[in-house]
Amino acid sequence: IEALAKYVAEKMGGKVSKEKLHDFSWELHISELKFQLKSNVVPIGLIKQGIFYHRALLFKALADKIGIGCSLVRGEYGRAWNEIKLMNETRKGLIGALPPPEVYIVDLMFHPGGLMKLKSKEADLYRYL
Repeated sequence: IEALAKYVAEKMGGKVSKEKLHDFSWELHISELKFQLKSNVVPIGLIKQGIFYHRALLFKALADKIGIGCSLVRGEYGRAWNEIKLMNETRKGLIGALPPPEVYIVDLMFHPGGLMKLKSKEADLYRYL
């Protein structure tokens, strides 16, 4: 998951610091592609400067191709993210059984490859701000 996330981030313009997010010029790049193709439909493989939803879509497509289970979740204001479920074998459930898997969000923007536990403060900031 970490290697795939780093690959996606690199193909979409690299790591972006939160402070520089407003300076990340992805809109002009997408507009140029639409103009060149004379279409509003842009193949994901042509995008070299992508933001949250571009990266999440590419991650989902590649994860599906190589058999990594994940969900693509669309938020508001151009946000999208990928959720994965991982087992935490260090926690034991009732009668020694494994607990249900925990859900994590994959960071594709600020710390590519990082995992944030769903509903954590860090995950909420990634999804909504």
